[in-house]
Amino acid sequence: MTALIREAVASLPAIFREAISLFYFEGYSVEDAARFLGVPAGTLKRRLHDGRRRLQSAAEHILEGSKPMDPEREQILQQIRESANEGLTSDAFYQAIRKAFSLRPVPRELLGEIRKHFLEEAIKKRGQAPLLSPEQERVLREGLRQFHEPSERARDPNHPVGAAASAIRAALPEFRSWQVNISEINLAERARQLLTDRAGALSCLLPPDFAKESPGAYVTAERAMLIKDEDGSVVTFGELMKKKATQEAYREQMKAGACMSDALGLLWKQLEPVDLRSVEDLLRRLAEQIVPRTSRRFSAYEEPRYRAGLRMQFGDNPIPAAIGGVLDSWRGLPPGLHVASVAIYLEPWASARSGQVVELAKGTPFPSFAQNTSPPNDPTE
Repeated sequence: MTALIREAVASLPAIFREAISLFYFEGYSVEDAARFLGVPAGTLKRRLHDGRRRLQSAAEHILEGSKPMDPEREQILQQIRESANEGLTSDAFYQAIRKAFSLRPVPRELLGEIRKHFLEEAIKKRGQAPLLSPEQERVLREGLRQFHEPSERARDPNHPVGAAASAIRAALPEFRSWQVNISEINLAERARQLLTDRAGALSCLLPPDFAKESPGAYVTAERAMLIKDEDGSVVTFGELMKKKATQEAYREQMKAGACMSDALGLLWKQLEPVDLRSVEDLLRRLAEQIVPRTSRRFSAYEEPRYRAGLRMQFGDNPIPAAIGGVLDSWRGLPPGLHVASVAIYLEPWASARSGQVVELAKGTPFPSFAQNTSPPNDPTE
């Protein structure tokens, strides 16, 4: 019943969906939800009222044990199925995926089927040859190493980035440090395993005891890709896709604006439900300890893997200080565990603490990706 209600709420227009999710599911009062969305409390109350009215029809279907048919959604899903046959790099597939990511709830099962289809096609093309050639495996391993290991400046306690990382870690004693060791991973084996056991294949990128039925909190040093757009904003892959109406525009901006951020990845799981308000509270506590005189603001952030997400900004710095939220689900975990994750981008924290302008590093560990990329068919990877 809860899942069906959440699905019904997810299908509402954004202004109603955000209001109802924050107030009923994510631990916010009317006043706090209004502040988060940047609207007067009266406006928030009106959105709650109108959103409840729009949910009436869906609620009737739920009580009857059925779900309402959405013709527009079904049409988009059919477009995705058909465009997948044209390949990842086709413009038709790009347009279909853009529409898919705008759907709420996101069609995870269909995207999973498409991912599996492309993996099977890749294996067929390779035949008896290894899925990854030695050169491909070398390039992939080096690229992954750069994503999952801290940069030189992040390791230097005298550099503003390294100093910010150390200060944040010290303020999070409940988070246990861990680090991925890319050199120990059999990439060819993991690539083949993606076809039959995706959760198992990706488990090598998680803390060793993450799948255990117990609470835990972890922090890892990593690097993350962000893209500088023409308007001066700094965005994620999903945000760039929303902004670029054509695949050509998406690719061109990837080539021109791909950057690497030094980051800390926070991941925690708990037996009791986790809500977005607790994620915001953690980031507020961190900011008050690390950069107390820096203005900060929060806004809603939508990405398919998050049930509810947020973005934190410092002052007029266009680089996000953090992006994260409550995860919708996590395959491979025992039932009853709830998970949240946050990426803390260190450049804004370093700039605020040091008074210096700390920029993102230009480029990407996978140059061919930035030049020839199509959007991933599953943004949770």
